[in-house]
Amino acid sequence: MIEPTTDTAALAALLPLDGRRIVDVGCGEGAMVRWLRAQGADVTGFECGEVMRGRALTADPDHVADYVDAGAQDLPLPDASVDVVCFFRSLHHVPAAEMATALDEAARVLRPGGVAYIVEPVAAGANFEVARLVDDETEVRALAQAAITRAASGSFVLDQTTTYTTRSTYPDVAAWEHHVVGIDPERAQALEVHREEVVRRFHELGIATDRGFVFDQEQRVAILRKAP
Repeated sequence: MIEPTTDTAALAALLPLDGRRIVDVGCGEGAMVRWLRAQGADVTGFECGEVMRGRALTADPDHVADYVDAGAQDLPLPDASVDVVCFFRSLHHVPAAEMATALDEAARVLRPGGVAYIVEPVAAGANFEVARLVDDETEVRALAQAAITRAASGSFVLDQTTTYTTRSTYPDVAAWEHHVVGIDPERAQALEVHREEVVRRFHELGIATDRGFVFDQEQRVAILRKAP
């Protein structure tokens, strides 16, 4: 297990990045795309959520071609063309019936010996207890883990697994809501229904600091390698 850290530090500790052709599937606001580029990778982010992709384009206007409107199930890439396919907390957002397709698609675009680097949040912890009021992901997170297990005995072989903990700080509950709804705008309605309880749990479960409220989240990593 890697001690409390960041997604970037964990990735750098686990995989070589410089000179690699990498795609980030479900890249969200594009922070990982920009960080990978700074590490010397040739990177493209794929995002089908209009809100998040819009934020990525706004944050990185000089590299708009690096953010492509596409879902995990149909990547617009040639066969065997990339070294690493990353899923940072995005596999469980793929419709359950298509998770296997998404992993097969990752295998298709990977070169022999390439890896799928999959990070999925554990369905537990303070942040999860707040977020489940808006969108209870217990089932879809379990389905994502099952899809990973199946892929490890199909299109891939399991290279390694590990866990680490990330720490997110939100200045206030509005910032947390902005992030959560940005990932999936359909959450806005549930948020309105449960707002009072969301606010209560946010302040009850978050760790108050001078910078805002801190939430830790355990992340589970699976590194799947495509057969050479």
